[in-house]
Amino acid sequence: MVYDGSLGLHNGTPEIEEWLEKIGVESEQEFMKLGAKKTYSHIIAAGHEPSEELYYRLLGAEQDLDWHIIAERDAHRAKSRFADVDEP
Repeated sequence: MVYDGSLGLHNGTPEIEEWLEKIGVESEQEFMKLGAKKTYSHIIAAGHEPSEELYYRLLGAEQDLDWHIIAERDAHRAKSRFADVDEP
């Protein structure tokens, strides 16, 4: 299910929109100007628990991709970074 709230962000949820409103982001344009990483930092600073899902949802909204794609891509990158590391 895709939530299409008042901001219309891809991957948005009612909770994310509440947090965006709490930090003063009132439009998709404001979100895009601030960027996903800074938005995430502001949300965490405002009291939200750090969350990989929240981070991936914001990145997905910024890139207009499903957050699962972002998470899978990130997991693949992490695995490839350590693929040639020898065990002790």
